[in-house]
Amino acid sequence: MERLREKKAIITGGASGIGFEIASRFLQEGADILIAGRTESRLYDAQKKLCSDHKRVLCFKVDIASEALVKNMFHFALEEWGRVDVLVNNAGAMRINKSLTDTTWNEWTSVIDTNINGTFLCCREAAGIMKKQRFGRIINISSMSGYIANRYFHVGSYEVSKSAHSMLTKVFALELAEYGITVNAIAPGYYDTQPNRDFFQNNADLRNRINEMIPKGKLGNIEELGHLATYLSSDVVEYLTGQTIIIDGGYTIW
Repeated sequence: MERLREKKAIITGGASGIGFEIASRFLQEGADILIAGRTESRLYDAQKKLCSDHKRVLCFKVDIASEALVKNMFHFALEEWGRVDVLVNNAGAMRINKSLTDTTWNEWTSVIDTNINGTFLCCREAAGIMKKQRFGRIINISSMSGYIANRYFHVGSYEVSKSAHSMLTKVFALELAEYGITVNAIAPGYYDTQPNRDFFQNNADLRNRINEMIPKGKLGNIEELGHLATYLSSDVVEYLTGQTIIIDGGYTIW
């Protein structure tokens, strides 16, 4: 359908999982993309899998918690493309699964620096470019864990950081609305990602209990997230901004 024809998109954490799925969908929809991440070899492996035309898939090694590296990433994109139309903030720190009272300062800051500060830095740099263009789409990949305390897991820095995504999304949406820029977030529930597969393979009983709590009775298919990200990035979405879309098979209905 090429709903993103000639769009230029940056996808952090684009070498695997949800980020890779979104990158693949964006390519099919006509966009040129830059996938960013901390491990260079994984980025180039993903580039090979995504497209034989490497001009359509750029790679950039970055830790989004570093202001200097984030600025360098957007400078690189501007040098290559002259514009940035879409930013997908998918890079994030994983759940530590420790109670807050047992969490060390380094464990706390490692999650907060990436999930909150890193997302803020990427949004800010994208906003500066998109304001000049008077067009842009920013999508923050959050989690239903920003809205609930997940049963069977410790609630901690991860949930706090994802909760902050909602207000960060709203404030950027408010500030950028007059420039033709929308800012929204996607909050997935339990999806069939490799980390979840690995975890549940060793915890079959827990998977069954979680499936019983999901009205749809199964883990989600990440292809659906790629389609949703495409829709939010397209020209047809102009009035939807500042929203977090929870997509969880009904888990948070309870």
